[in-house]
Amino acid sequence: MQLKYRDILYNDDPIGPYPTHLLKRLDKPTNRVAGTIGRVDARDSVFGKSLLGEFGEEIQREFMRMTVRYPVGGALTDMQHHINTYKAVENPVAAKKAPIPDDPRVLSRHIKCLGHFLGADIVGIGRLPQSAVYTHDMMGNSIEAPFKYAICLMCRKHVPTLNASNGWEEIVDPASFQAYQRLALQTEVMANYIRRLGHEAEATNAYTYLTLMPEIVLACGLGEVSRMGIILNPFLGTNCKTAAVLTNLELEADGYIDFGLQKYCEECTDCADQCPSRAITRGKQTLHNGYYTWKLNARACNDFDVLNKEGCVCGRCTSVCPWNRPQMDGRDFAGWDGSLEWLHRTVDKQRERNRANDFVDPAERTQKWWFELDEVDGELVIPTGRNEQKICREYPLQR
Repeated sequence: MQLKYRDILYNDDPIGPYPTHLLKRLDKPTNRVAGTIGRVDARDSVFGKSLLGEFGEEIQREFMRMTVRYPVGGALTDMQHHINTYKAVENPVAAKKAPIPDDPRVLSRHIKCLGHFLGADIVGIGRLPQSAVYTHDMMGNSIEAPFKYAICLMCRKHVPTLNASNGWEEIVDPASFQAYQRLALQTEVMANYIRRLGHEAEATNAYTYLTLMPEIVLACGLGEVSRMGIILNPFLGTNCKTAAVLTNLELEADGYIDFGLQKYCEECTDCADQCPSRAITRGKQTLHNGYYTWKLNARACNDFDVLNKEGCVCGRCTSVCPWNRPQMDGRDFAGWDGSLEWLHRTVDKQRERNRANDFVDPAERTQKWWFELDEVDGELVIPTGRNEQKICREYPLQR
């Protein structure tokens, strides 16, 4: 008989604020896989090519200062580098395994509880697809990740801040790095802990990603492929960031999920209609690297992000997507019975709200707390030529 105070590890009670246990589970993703998915080189991504100068000197220069040109972003990235530097002196795997249960289900529940304890909003576990592991890092070093499982942690970006933003101003990238920084700390601590238990583990997070995260997020049951070309979570939409811990600790995989997103995104084009760079397709899924997806024009998106003179990067698609429901948190899903109808009704209500205020609510804009600042020749200045309503005027929602 197990001790009562540890029942959470042995019962079926939900773990975390969102009812992930009610999601429909599958043994394959909902977007069709039609062939072998090949591993990719980190240097071949748009970020890699921007950093290495393959898109020209201007893109390279602006990419390297993209986040740090704003003081909040610079402060966040300084600490991000500090956390990631710890990898160079990470603790080794303990010589002797800790005397804890070896039941994969118990250990999975334990690890999920740890993830929430460390501050993650949602935690999922899946078998690590080797196709998600980069072949080489940005320095050209080959990467091998001989791990069986991935533990994916998901953190929601700061909702009030993004509600007060038009979706493409200077706070957008720092809002992402605020989540990345938390994830870096969470995953490094979790990997450290697992090694102390006597099992191999390694964190993969911003600046030290060993993996292309979308495939891992899918495998860990935390979302489906969306029209935006990225993975969308049923509770947080795409207003979140992810990182993972790769390990050989025997765990229980959650499985892929199906919450009806493929059909929804086939009919909804709000993100494409509002995309300033027109990088999101309004068409159907196409075959890419062995799987079907709505292929993002990554170069167009990247160039707009890097060269955005009225802000830092762009998160407009996240802001306008009706699956981003800023008025809802975990408590609002307490009455959900797992039905797709209920879930989609809440999304449709959010879509109505979006259309009513054209995605920029004047009342929420009054909560804008950050200053417009830009670094020019090593000095912070007030940017010129800003137009608060420009994006809404130039990219009106097609009704």
